[in-house]
Amino acid sequence: MNTKAIYAAGGGIAAVAVAIFLIMSTGIFSNNNSSGQGFNQGALMNIEAIELSIKNVTANQTADRIAEIQVVFDAYNPNMGTVILEAIGYNVFVDNMRIVSGDIGEKPEGFVASQEGIYPIIGNGTVTLKDVQTVERNDMNAATWDEVVDGSASYIINGTYSYKQTSSFQATGGDKEFQLAFH
Repeated sequence: MNTKAIYAAGGGIAAVAVAIFLIMSTGIFSNNNSSGQGFNQGALMNIEAIELSIKNVTANQTADRIAEIQVVFDAYNPNMGTVILEAIGYNVFVDNMRIVSGDIGEKPEGFVASQEGIYPIIGNGTVTLKDVQTVERNDMNAATWDEVVDGSASYIINGTYSYKQTSSFQATGGDKEFQLAFH
């Protein structure tokens, strides 16, 4: 039997054991590192909600009695880790009259085959989302429609957005109502 091969194999096993011991004792994979947080667990601590704001609301008259209203949102993630903005459901009001409603994205339910309708926002990052809805002028909204089309309207936008942060086997997030003004 070749004793040199046995000693080489034994030395290799000992080197691997020492490497594993050093890695485990430094806390890279445990909850005992110097910051008190395990690998990637700090990103899930004290999750703050996404900060939603209105970047712009514009109206474009496309026909005699038809206008398109474009609403542009900025969604800021104040957290260290990536947060997923799942959906925004909103209403646009002028002079206490709802002129349009819309949805951006979709809240996934059950097994999600596609991630097309969700928006990941990296830590301390911002995503801009746009939506266009059509409003038709009628006898009930004529004065408000005129304000919107001539650019003198002040808008109140309210609704709900859904967000989630997932890491390993933990998930945080929820639904949050908002009300924003744009002049």
